[in-house]
Amino acid sequence: MAVGEIGMSLKDFYSITYIEYHYICKSYMAKDEREWLRTRLHASLMINLQMPKDQHIKPEDLFSLPSDKIIKEKKDLPTLEEMLKAAERYRKE
Repeated sequence: MAVGEIGMSLKDFYSITYIEYHYICKSYMAKDEREWLRTRLHASLMINLQMPKDQHIKPEDLFSLPSDKIIKEKKDLPTLEEMLKAAERYRKE
């Protein structure tokens, strides 16, 4: 992946640590995800131009992306009591 898709030279690849490689890959995948989000948005806009107002579609209706699953899984916000317990625990450390 580093030499092929990301475009690193072999010299650069062998001169970085694993954690640096991990962050480079993570950044590359995030950029790729943003490009797909943009493509999906543009496609839905082009489709919605041709559709009646009451039949407009959302970008998520066209195709799903791996990030859609993460966005849908909303976590509950901590309660005030949980926040105070966490603050107390951090004060001790």
